[in-house]
Amino acid sequence: MESAQRALKQQGMPANLEAERALLGAVLVNNDLLDQILEQVEAEDMASQAHQRIFRIIRDLRAESLEMDPITVTERLHRTGELETVGGAEYISDLVTGIPRIETSEHYIQIIKDCSLLRQLILRSREIMLNAFNSPEEPQEILAQAERSILELGDMSLKSSLVDMRTIAEKAGAIFEKRMKEGRNITGVATSFHDLDDMTSGFQPADLVVLAARPSVGKTALALSVALNVAKSGRPVAFFSLEMGAEQLFFRMLSMAAKVDHSSIRRGIVRKKDMAELTMQFDTLSKFPIHIDDSPILTTIDMGAKLRRLKQLGGLGLVVVDYLQLMRGVGPERRENRNQEVASISRGLKALAKELDVPVLALSQLSRAPEKRGEGKEPILSDLRDSGSIEQDADVVIFLHRNIRDPEGQNIAKLIIAKQRNGPVGTLQLTFLNRFALFANYQPEVGYEP
Repeated sequence: MESAQRALKQQGMPANLEAERALLGAVLVNNDLLDQILEQVEAEDMASQAHQRIFRIIRDLRAESLEMDPITVTERLHRTGELETVGGAEYISDLVTGIPRIETSEHYIQIIKDCSLLRQLILRSREIMLNAFNSPEEPQEILAQAERSILELGDMSLKSSLVDMRTIAEKAGAIFEKRMKEGRNITGVATSFHDLDDMTSGFQPADLVVLAARPSVGKTALALSVALNVAKSGRPVAFFSLEMGAEQLFFRMLSMAAKVDHSSIRRGIVRKKDMAELTMQFDTLSKFPIHIDDSPILTTIDMGAKLRRLKQLGGLGLVVVDYLQLMRGVGPERRENRNQEVASISRGLKALAKELDVPVLALSQLSRAPEKRGEGKEPILSDLRDSGSIEQDADVVIFLHRNIRDPEGQNIAKLIIAKQRNGPVGTLQLTFLNRFALFANYQPEVGYEP
């Protein structure tokens, strides 16, 4: 066994064979430890192949409800023809020599898991290097694979345990009590649009929320309004804009925040009385946790790489994509047809929402079907453009509808929740202030709630 330890050291692979021996010996002395160990340790976590074989035999004996001791383990290894490969009957007997009966194995488990994690990190790093040298994939794809591999390793090191109902009830009771004190029905990310939050309980982590509308109705304006409201609460927002530049978006948010005509800001002709408010809001906006990416070409792979880094650096509350049909597909879908490409993009966005446990608000174009049905007709799910998979992948589908040809009604916007996987569907109203490209809560008396 000393030669095995030396071989591992020569390879530069982290291992602690004494901890592995002690863990195996502790189980053979006290069989009650095995359940605790099996929750956290797998055979592959042990560096020694001999110890892996012994661990599997012990596990098999437990599955058959048989006693686990040096005699039964030796007999089973003899029957499988593996006894000599693990060091013989003498080595099995030596495992329990000098091992006291202990009631917990946490110390040994932690040592073994730490070494296993380091070995996996080394092996995956080698694989990443080989891919970088030899893979025919594009560099961004290799980078995305590398990030997924390392993050997956981190997830594997966090092993969940079964929890009894009493423990769950205690935790659930504390959560319920907190909610009762706060008097809120928001369980996700609040948009600060009261009726929308009431119907959705906020945008939920891991959900793909699709906001769809015809051109010039105000998709970007509503998305910016939501982003500003979320950022005001202190939650970081990542905004991917494939249509507008970062500075353009900033000026639109400045108009919203300062309530100054957007066209005046765009032309640089601002009244003196508005300058103080603009200056103050300029400073306030600069401190908001909003991160804008205005890359004109974007794939879900690129987006995932950027979001993982952002989440590690400072957290993530909401992701906005403006808009879905401008994204680029990857792989064979990109070379086949547009429907398959969009389907691949929507699947990728949903996968990112789940992986990062954050709501993704993806803007989407509608087909011309509502216009063909007649003036002012509201959109329906089949109007989603390019792919039916958008409807399938989305947890929530919201249509933004505004009669832009009606001078009296164009400042009233309808939000139609056409699909909600875990909540009601229905229609609510917002006020749209065209001068500031700003959406706000609707009040029948005044049409606008500041």
